[in-house]
Order: sequence, then structure tokens, then C-alpha cells
Amino acid sequence: MRVPQGPSDVLPQVVQQAVLALAEKMWTALIDDRESAAAAEEQVAGLSRQVGQEVLAAGLSERYGRQHGPRRRCDCGAQQRFEGYRTRQITTVLGPLPYRRAYYRCLACGAVYYAGEQAMGLEGGCFSLPAQEAISLVCSEVPFERARVLLHRLSGLPFVASQAEHLCQTHGQRIGQAQQQECRQLFAGELELVPEQRDHRLYITLDATKTRFRDDWHETRLAAIYDALPGRDGIDEPQRTTTVACARRHLEAFGQSLYQEAARRGLDHAREVMVVADGAPWIWNQAAEHFPQATQILDFYHASERLHTVGRSVYGEGTKAAREWAERNVGHLSAGDWKRLLCSLKALRPRSAEGQEAVRTALGYFHTNRQRMDYPAYRARGLHIGSGVVEAACKCVVATRCKRTGMRWTEPGVQAILSLRTLLLNDRWDEYWQPIKTAA
Repeated sequence: MRVPQGPSDVLPQVVQQAVLALAEKMWTALIDDRESAAAAEEQVAGLSRQVGQEVLAAGLSERYGRQHGPRRRCDCGAQQRFEGYRTRQITTVLGPLPYRRAYYRCLACGAVYYAGEQAMGLEGGCFSLPAQEAISLVCSEVPFERARVLLHRLSGLPFVASQAEHLCQTHGQRIGQAQQQECRQLFAGELELVPEQRDHRLYITLDATKTRFRDDWHETRLAAIYDALPGRDGIDEPQRTTTVACARRHLEAFGQSLYQEAARRGLDHAREVMVVADGAPWIWNQAAEHFPQATQILDFYHASERLHTVGRSVYGEGTKAAREWAERNVGHLSAGDWKRLLCSLKALRPRSAEGQEAVRTALGYFHTNRQRMDYPAYRARGLHIGSGVVEAACKCVVATRCKRTGMRWTEPGVQAILSLRTLLLNDRWDEYWQPIKTAA
């Protein structure tokens, strides 16, 4: 097939004939009085995909599948010889189509080469790069089998769930590897990230949720990073949020990824930095290591709930005494009077083992976090004192995709999905996909 040159030869003759035949079918569907408008639209949409398939099949074969000389250099150093043309079926966003390409074989080592497959991103698979992106995009939102149903229904793109899982794992791992490489360069001082903002208030919130693996439930650590502007009441309201999620990864790797994302969000150029979280020791160890100058704030609502738990454990579920004790001490907490709060806890004399354990745990919790409970000062500065943003992220990023009924993950599988999902939710999808789609 030759490349058309003149205006009267826009398409090769065989493609012209196929396109015209399909166009006639479209017109027939539209003027058929027996068909409803919806049925006609669906038929035309299907025929439009067929037109695209005809043009794309011919164009890809012409552009990428052509022979380039009788021989080409093999990786082993010898020569590969042109053996002829072979056709295979590839899957694109328009559906499956035939791709005819030149075939070379090395006489020395037996290695084979098919023209255009690397440039088109096939790399041993059957999906074009736009098809891979479409599958990865939908699978980052819904389970693999559901994605198969939706994409086939909406676009006619055929695949099976196992193919989708493989594609997502491949690209998720590549995204993770690129982020890790950037992280290594950042910590080695070889890279300076351009901040997204300057002179702003930056909040960093951390939490963990459980994800079910094939052997058991394991922690997935999550961080949400956001800037804020004063609301009508003078208290900060969260603005754009980005997230970092790591499943079963070493804590050091998570901390570095967290710092990397904070640097992207303008950590070194922020007017103020706040870390807001529950009292988990690993969180504050990370805060001390990566954000030593940040204002540390114990999540007020978690702390309040802990006091209610103590009241119920000591005085009994639903009792007036439990409620009154908890409300009185929440008042001390709100006033930043941690000394009176600790005295109130020490004065308790629970009779049950449950109550004794609740008091012991609470004393350690509030004593350890006493310097993070100056809520009057925080409110005076208009600071956010709750970690609701990261709790919402645990649901949005992890639970809605990875914790559905019956799901059991491998570590590479769930981390790949989380890499794709955070890329999408952080509005950075094109940072990964555009370069590889335009590289050809």
C-alpha cells in the first residue's frame, strides 16, 4: 500500500470503498422510518467505529508496519533478515482491528522483530496505548470485571478482567518506579521540585486503614496534603487536596513519598505548615523527621471520642455519669487545660478490667500528646484542628476501590491500583500518559 500524495487520492482505494459502504449504511439507518431515533443513533455510532477501524487499520499498517530494508541490526550484533509480512489482531479504543507488519528474524540467535510494535506500545501485548490508558483509567475507579462491562458497553472495547489486571499492574508499577526515582533524586539533592504554591498554609494529615490481602488484613498508610483559606467564621477551610497511599510498604519509603508530595505542594515555600493527626506514634515520628518546624495538632475529635470511650468503660454504656464525665473533660480538652484533664483521669477508680485498661491507655495518650492540645491558640490562629480530610481520603482513595466485598489483594496488585488512583485523583494523570503516548 502506498502513501497517498494528491488531493484526489486522499485515501487508498480499498479504504475509500469500505468507508463509502459504511457511510451508505449510516444514511440508510437514519432515514429508515421503522427505526427510532435512539436506535438510529446507536447504529450510526457503531458504524462510525467501523469506519474508524478501517482507516486506522490501514493507516497503522502503512505507517508503522512497513519493511525498512532487507536487513536490520539485531541486539546480538548480527543481522536480522526480512521474512515477509504477518498480520495480527490488536485492540484499540475503536475496537479490534488487523495490523499487518514486517517480520524479521536473526539468523544467528533466532530473535524476531515485528515492525512498529514497540513504537505503538504493544510490547508483546495486544492493546494500543490509548486502549491501555482507557482500561487503566476505568479500572482505577471500579473493579476489573465491572470495568470490562462498562467499557464494552460504552465503546465496544473488548478485554477480559485478567488482561485489565495485568495492564494496571504494569503501569502502576511504572508510575511507582518513576516516583521512587524522583524521590531518590530529591533526597540526594539532585532535584529541586517546582512548588505548586507559595506563601500559603499547608496542612499535612496522616492516617492508616486496613486492606484485605490474600493472607490477612494489612495496613495501608495514607497522607492527605492540602492548602487552606479562611472561611466565613475565620477558621481555615481545606482547598485542593492531594494524597499519598502506600500498602504494606516500609515506613521509611512511605515517609519519603510523603515528603516528596509535600515538596511538590510547596513545603519549603509555605507560610505555615501544620501536621494534624490522631495519636499514633508512627505518625508523629514521621512528622518529627520530615517536618520538624511544623505545628503539631492532635485531632480534636479523636481525642474527644477517646474521653467518651473512657466514660463508657468506667461508668457504663449510656449512663448519665458517663456522659457528664466525658462532656466535662471534653471542656477541659477544648480549653487546652491538659493538666486538669490528666488529673481527672488519675482520679478515676474503675472496678472493671476494661475500665482500668481504658484509663491507663488514655493517660498515656494524653500525656504523650499534651504539647499538641493547645486548642485555644490554634483557634485564635484560625487553624484546622481535625483530621477529617485524611479520613475522607481513606474512604475515597482506598475503601471505595480496594475494600469491596470479596476483594483480596497481592501487595503489587493493590499498590499498582493505588498508584493509578492517586495519580488520577491528584489531577496528574497526563503527566504519566501524555509522554508515553507522544513518544512514538
